[in-house]
Amino acid sequence: MTHAVPRFLTRADINGRPVSFFSPPHTEPDFPWVDVEELAGAFLEVDAAKRMVQHAHNFDRNSRPVTTARNDDKIATIIPHAFAQGLCGAIDQWNGFAGQAEDDTGPAHDAYCRAAGHVAADHWPLDLDQLIHAFRNPGGPFLKEGR
Repeated sequence: MTHAVPRFLTRADINGRPVSFFSPPHTEPDFPWVDVEELAGAFLEVDAAKRMVQHAHNFDRNSRPVTTARNDDKIATIIPHAFAQGLCGAIDQWNGFAGQAEDDTGPAHDAYCRAAGHVAADHWPLDLDQLIHAFRNPGGPFLKEGR
């Protein structure tokens, strides 16, 4: 597998807060990765968002669910799209959202996914084959490589 240095793509407004998106840390088709602290901070208090960064480092000890990227004058912890969706689903649960159907999503998940879709379309376009690959291979080989 070839590693790639994640590069800043853009910021998107999510729930009134700027959230940074990055290219993946590998060369296979994948969806943009996201700054976990900024994403959590779009829905949680500052202290809780900072704790989410620490939790993100423990998502899965057998793989590499996080990496870092330069984000202006700071080093950001970034996570793959699928983990960001899961984080937002957890935030919805913590905030009391309980969907009526199994496939119901909450407001945090919806806000993130809408923004991520626009970011991908505008700043990280993939052709159909690449989209299918990214969908079936969340986080790409970087995630599966292990520590």
